[in-house]
Amino acid sequence: MSSPGNHTTDSTTDSTTDSTKDYTLLFPQQSNHSLKDKITAWGEKNIGFLFFLARWIKPTFVFKDFALVTRFKDVQEILSRDDAFNVPYEEKMGKVTNGGNFFLGMAPTPIYERDVSNMRLALRRTDIETIVVPEVRKIADDIVAQTAPQFDFVQALSRIVPTRLMAHYVGVPGPTENELINWTTTQFYYLFFPPAEQQIGGLAMDYAAQFRNYLDQLILQRQQSGEEKDDVLGRLLNMQQANLPGLSNEDIRNNLLGILIGAIPTTSKSATLVLDYLFDNPEVMAMAATASQQDDLATMKKIVQECLRFNPFGPGIFRNCIQDYKIAKGTLRGTTIRKGTSVMVATQSAMWDEREIKKAKRFNINRPDSNYMHFGYGIHTCFGYHINHVQIPLILMSILKKGTVTRAPGKAGEIKYDGPFPVSMHINIGS
Repeated sequence: MSSPGNHTTDSTTDSTTDSTKDYTLLFPQQSNHSLKDKITAWGEKNIGFLFFLARWIKPTFVFKDFALVTRFKDVQEILSRDDAFNVPYEEKMGKVTNGGNFFLGMAPTPIYERDVSNMRLALRRTDIETIVVPEVRKIADDIVAQTAPQFDFVQALSRIVPTRLMAHYVGVPGPTENELINWTTTQFYYLFFPPAEQQIGGLAMDYAAQFRNYLDQLILQRQQSGEEKDDVLGRLLNMQQANLPGLSNEDIRNNLLGILIGAIPTTSKSATLVLDYLFDNPEVMAMAATASQQDDLATMKKIVQECLRFNPFGPGIFRNCIQDYKIAKGTLRGTTIRKGTSVMVATQSAMWDEREIKKAKRFNINRPDSNYMHFGYGIHTCFGYHINHVQIPLILMSILKKGTVTRAPGKAGEIKYDGPFPVSMHINIGS
């Protein structure tokens, strides 16, 4: 469950026994018996307090080849300076693709610009209202109709909706839904969590090879069939036939890999964290239920943003310092970060920075979008942000509009994790 915290709702806002055995654990489970494990667990539980101390005492903390950056302006400065702080994913992405890359793992080079342009032509912002919203509504409503009133929110809904959206909209159904979920979740863990290479490197490479082989065959089948289908894969193949650069079969496969890896596990975890927060905060739950029952997607998007500020996807993201750089130059907190330093950019801390976030302890859905960095900041912001921005609230609306939603009794109603990802949380929907 989320930490209840000492939150107050802004008055100006319009505002049993666990028998779950229906999921497979992919990642090694921590024992939490050693002193290091206990310290790590304590730090994770109290990370908000630790970030608070850092923001006031040492906003940019440097120790040997590691730096932690905690203030809002400094976080955005680093994520805006791609000349000095590069994304650290290229080496791992090369292993996942067997030699290629995905544009979110690239520096802002001409190849980066080419690939981003190609994918923007295939994943169009105009698709959000015309394709994504109606399809997510249909998928989620159909699932709830077939499974309510009691079901596992993660297994039945939050993982399945984005998986089926990828099948319909992107054109990649996977050999099975479970295989696509396992492939993407494992690759996300491997790429974006630093200890993962030691923990799950072998599994990640096995799944990456399976994923590549599947996509290679899928692309060939679509080419050979001559099928005209207006999904992302179909658009990329049409662009390939028009001889646009950067659209070899391998290029298409690598960019689809990146899109899919970022689409399924992030959506599932974010939706689960929001619902977990709603369960622990009845006033916010009532607000979300009202918005859902009134089919008010605009308000629900704001509620989701603020819930994720209180119960975030993760503490931050990493960057590699590629040249000596002084952060917050000209201020008393100015600190030099040396070339070769691994930088933890604490977006969670930034979204609680009292200097930029007004009344940060209050739950306020009227905050500007610029206060949030759930999906990053700068040129490497999550490419599917606009999809997630509607998909996550729509998943939640599909249950909240049906009646009172509560946790299942006992441990079954709590989130169960496999590594950093939820795998189970049972819920009840009443009248």
